[in-house]
Amino acid sequence: MNFIGIDAVKQIAEQLEPNIVMGPAYFSKDELKRLGIKVITGVQFKATVMVLNRKGGTTRRKVVGNPINSKIGYLTERTMTAHLVWNRFVHNEDDFQEKPIQINGSAAFHYPLAEEFITEIGKEFSDDLYANLFHGDEDSEDEQLNFFDGFQTIINKDIEAGNISIAAGNLIPSDVIDAPSKEGDAAGWDNWVKWYDKWPAPLKRIPVNMYCSIEVGHNIADSYAQKHRNLKEVNYIPDANGNFKVNEYPKVTFVPSDDFGKGTRMFACPEFTLEFGINGEGQDTYVGVQHGSDNDMKDIIFQIQTIAGCRVRNIVKSNFVTNGGAIENTYVSGDYTKDAIYAVPNDAALGSVAISNNGTPVISGTEVPKGTTLTLTATAKAGATFVKWSHGVTANPTSVVTTGDPMAITAIFEDNDSSD
Repeated sequence: MNFIGIDAVKQIAEQLEPNIVMGPAYFSKDELKRLGIKVITGVQFKATVMVLNRKGGTTRRKVVGNPINSKIGYLTERTMTAHLVWNRFVHNEDDFQEKPIQINGSAAFHYPLAEEFITEIGKEFSDDLYANLFHGDEDSEDEQLNFFDGFQTIINKDIEAGNISIAAGNLIPSDVIDAPSKEGDAAGWDNWVKWYDKWPAPLKRIPVNMYCSIEVGHNIADSYAQKHRNLKEVNYIPDANGNFKVNEYPKVTFVPSDDFGKGTRMFACPEFTLEFGINGEGQDTYVGVQHGSDNDMKDIIFQIQTIAGCRVRNIVKSNFVTNGGAIENTYVSGDYTKDAIYAVPNDAALGSVAISNNGTPVISGTEVPKGTTLTLTATAKAGATFVKWSHGVTANPTSVVTTGDPMAITAIFEDNDSSD
């Protein structure tokens, strides 16, 4: 089989571009819906809403001759700061070899393997963005988590600035929600009820999502069952992948999430208070394809760019409350953070690949420190011949130096009896 041609690769990338540049808004749309996250499309570098901080309790019984004027409150800005984010994926012509499939007898063809390959590139780009959704911090020195501020970081900064505080009524400390330690132990559920009872009255009157870690969600569900001696259970919402409700608090939807992080933090707000903005239509937003590089004229480089950011839209006490608990990130994106080496044959029936570090075997997929020199050895099976490595080198064995980024190298073998 031969390379499908750079024009075909570019055409496929162009067809898939509208989905790829939307990142999580396309690849994780069902999860964003479950989490009650509103997706704002077409966002530019800033989007601002004005939020009214109501004073409340200003209406008085009229006393003739003694009028009282009240101020309704004040407006504050809630800004979404979106950033231009990008990634480059380097592959080779050898990754795009297949026979085209004619479409319904027409002159048009499609390439299912290449389409799947480029879709997977889009998924990895999306996964990198998703890792920032809750715990991204644009001030972080960690390159994987400084694309934009995530929801937890925004809340942290609002707490530091005093926008979320006990005085403001949107920070209400809670006791720990522990798992039941024995039969009948409902302390976790009782502590959650105590916390709920302190919520501002306007927040109790509207439907809200109550966000927490998976562990805290399990503790709430288990201790609720213990409270009712297993005569009642939480009601898991169909097709909501873990969201649940309880009969006693019908306006509250419990939303546990791995992405939320690990820790004691909880917060509650109406659906769509959490917003993810992404621009899939700007002139800086695209999937670009370059043929050839300084390393190999057969390299194919995909550069993906989009504009993305997060916002917690409204944190006034009538709309938002948190216990201010500690939280830490437990989510990292795909292979982005892994200094891993992957070396495999193009067909295991034709040959195998061995990786070694100064004679010590290394398993494919193992993380290896940046700057390590590794030896790759391809061994053809009977009836097959080693041709070259996917990065164009024909020497066997060959050496590579790890770069600190994931490395994927394929040994290309050919069947001696193949007619291709």
